[in-house]
Amino acid sequence: MNYYELLKVKRNSYKDKDFLIIDGEKYTYDSILRDSEEIGRQISIGENIPVLIYSKNIKFQLVSFLGVNYSNNVPIICHYNLSKRVLSDILIKNNISVVISDENIDINDLSNGSCNRILKITNSSTDHHSINVYQYNNILDYLDKEICMGALSSGSTNVPKVLYRTYESWAGFFPIQNEVFHIYEDSVLFINGTLSFTGNLNSIMSVLYEGGSIVISSVLNYKTWINAIKQYNITNIYLIPTKLQLLVKYLSETIVKVRSVFTGSQLLFEDAARKIKKYMPDSEIILYYGASELNYITYLCYDELIEKPLSIGKPFPKIDVYIKNRIIFVNTEYAVYNASEPYSVNDIGYFDDDGYLIFEGRSDDVVNIGGFKVSSTKVENVVKRIPQIEDAVALPYLDTIRGSQIALFVTTIDKITKKDLLTKIRNYLIRNEIPRKIIFLDSLPYTSSEKIDRLALLAMLEV
Repeated sequence: MNYYELLKVKRNSYKDKDFLIIDGEKYTYDSILRDSEEIGRQISIGENIPVLIYSKNIKFQLVSFLGVNYSNNVPIICHYNLSKRVLSDILIKNNISVVISDENIDINDLSNGSCNRILKITNSSTDHHSINVYQYNNILDYLDKEICMGALSSGSTNVPKVLYRTYESWAGFFPIQNEVFHIYEDSVLFINGTLSFTGNLNSIMSVLYEGGSIVISSVLNYKTWINAIKQYNITNIYLIPTKLQLLVKYLSETIVKVRSVFTGSQLLFEDAARKIKKYMPDSEIILYYGASELNYITYLCYDELIEKPLSIGKPFPKIDVYIKNRIIFVNTEYAVYNASEPYSVNDIGYFDDDGYLIFEGRSDDVVNIGGFKVSSTKVENVVKRIPQIEDAVALPYLDTIRGSQIALFVTTIDKITKKDLLTKIRNYLIRNEIPRKIIFLDSLPYTSSEKIDRLALLAMLEV
């Protein structure tokens, strides 16, 4: 089973129903199926071969993903706006030989001239002038038949790695996550961003599983988002906490159709949760903790979030979580292909007396400063709670004189001086936890997978 086959089953029941609305353009279950099949029929490269999809166009990403499934191959949606060097490194590191794109890629820059366009499809009904299939060497990597898709890691500090999945590793968990997130047949889910962000792709497939609809905005325009949420009677919203905080900043009227707002990747603080609840009073607000390698792990709902603001909840049904030497371990049937138990992504934390998981950060975010173990995640969360701060990132770095230190990058809502910020921080942190450097930014840099671009931030320290 793969996601093309899932779409084919759902098309039989929802042929003329809107499956996808992107920036106002509507596509039915039937039209998405036909466009996917058109692409899939053109891919004659064998079976069980990884195929990298390179495009900034969301519809092309989706129909290519499904079309590669149709051809019995393994789709991987690539982060966009990568340098040619990084794109080449992704292909080489992950043994990927085939690329599909709606753009003319300068293939000679990818692999020292060893890349060839093996197919060009023109006048396609998929809303694009051409579809190009490239093969950069003559060696094809054949994957196990169980694998139906791959997803790239964030690549914020190194070359992104492909994480392969079976169909069941996501779809088998959909009944559980959909019940928690209130995703049903009548759902109209709103998301922002491209499908290289694994959370977006997972959410779309979970809605497909139920026969619902998805509304996608490709732009970072919060007024546009609000108009779409009202126009299309959105029932569910999936956005990362930073985007939710900015969304509610622009809300001025109650929206009663929304029944769930689910979010992850960062903590959602109680002030932001209260604002969401104020303007979407009938919604359940759900904060989850998960990992690309392991799927969903824990979650908590609005009342728990208010009571336990530093928690990331209790385990989802069928997920076992335990702590060993401060490291979070997970037993799950829904991990990536060939992952070995016990699973861990080296996050650190502990359970409080009520059984709620408290997340303390990534293991590489904890540094020794003056004999004290300092968590950059703790520093970051303290700063985010200051009213004038819009967003913050704290990162460890190596000072050639003082050794390991913490750097703080902030964006602001209201004016605050560095001196006033330090005064507020000192009320909550010990001396060793105070950031050595504070950098004010107009906006934080993000990778194409919607993760903070840590390398870009660290590069600012070198200037």
